[in-house]
Amino acid sequence: MQVFVDVDVQFDFCDPEGALHVAGSPNDLFAELTRHAVRRRIPIVGSVDSHAWDAWEFASSHNRGPAGEQPRFPDHCVKGTAGWLKMPGTLPPRFRFVPNVAELAIEPWVAELASGTTNAVYFEKEVYSLFANPLAERFLRALAADLAQRDDGKPPAFVVYGVATDYCVKAAALGLRERGFDCTLLTDAVAAVAAAGGGAALEEMARAGVKLAEARRLLVEAAA
Repeated sequence: MQVFVDVDVQFDFCDPEGALHVAGSPNDLFAELTRHAVRRRIPIVGSVDSHAWDAWEFASSHNRGPAGEQPRFPDHCVKGTAGWLKMPGTLPPRFRFVPNVAELAIEPWVAELASGTTNAVYFEKEVYSLFANPLAERFLRALAADLAQRDDGKPPAFVVYGVATDYCVKAAALGLRERGFDCTLLTDAVAAVAAAGGGAALEEMARAGVKLAEARRLLVEAAA
């Protein structure tokens, strides 16, 4: 069984009018993957960048990160603003957002996603990695165990896409591999901030055991 991993497919990153637009973001393909997942009852997990107005990443803020960082990014993905929203067509009919908190009863949501009652669960985060949300690892391990039980003990394969290849996509894929999950990256369903950085990220992910495939081929083969 597959699990789709939708990384930061949000207005501020994917739309040309967004605050941190990633050029070449394949938005139509993101929407097509969402439709495919709903039709085939493929669970979707994902991440959404979620900031307060004074996030330490922002050039407008005087705050610093845990290690004194001040990357001075343009203000982006402030929760509740238009820039924070997912791109049109990338939200399935039934979904949940998981806040960036340490404690929450997630077990009912795991069961909902595994059974298909819910189509997608998105984890809010403030830095690159999906796993920066303290609930993400526990949720994904429980989801993988539930899906394996439903599939004669066969663990699920995680299929990653989104933006940006050289930042949050790489962090998600490497995080999955570091935790022992089977992971495939859809190379035509990602976009990089910088071409060189994107190429280096693909090489790093491949060395870590991330498989590389094409979304369009996946969709064509599924339709055959």
